[in-house]
Amino acid sequence: MVLKSNFVLLLLACISSSALAFLSLQAPTPSSTSLLKAVESKQAEYGKSEEMPNTYVKCGKCQTCFAVAPADLGNGRGRRLGCSVCDHSWFQSLDRVMTLRDGFEMGELPESDKERMELNKKEDRPIGFVGDAKLYVGNISFDCHEDDLKAVFEQAGVVGEISLVRDDEGKIRGFGFVTMRTKEGAKKAMEELHGANVRGRNIAVRESTN
Repeated sequence: MVLKSNFVLLLLACISSSALAFLSLQAPTPSSTSLLKAVESKQAEYGKSEEMPNTYVKCGKCQTCFAVAPADLGNGRGRRLGCSVCDHSWFQSLDRVMTLRDGFEMGELPESDKERMELNKKEDRPIGFVGDAKLYVGNISFDCHEDDLKAVFEQAGVVGEISLVRDDEGKIRGFGFVTMRTKEGAKKAMEELHGANVRGRNIAVRESTN
């Protein structure tokens, strides 16, 4: 099956829907074609008219997660799946379907991640590539969000990833990390954004040591 949309595991995240299509190892017969369409149609409604399952599968190449119920894999040992993010395919056995841990839900993969993965495919980079240079950002306002930092750092170049460090209650601890897609973008960010005012605080920007 080809995974049409994708999910990430988020702590107490909002539930979204996903859609799947199925790959067949053999040429489908009329009866199996009907089965594939029926399964795909049901899976597309997860989080909408169908309850989101607490089980999922993960692409072994790009690590993207997809909501899948055991019944989606048929009555045999499993089914062959295909990832729409990185085009990887694999045989998913029923006994290797994973179950969500307590406190976790399925949340939709952010559009920024989808765009980054698509760009990696176009540039023939590893699907999980984030960037060449990671920056430490300090003195971040407790009211700051990832989108705030992205808007600022995009002035210096393409942003690959933003991670704000939070405590156990989900509150921002005042620092985080921004990965720039290129070293040139990181250099420009350090030169031009160190001391920039973001939501009332002057952020500190320097090369990350971890």
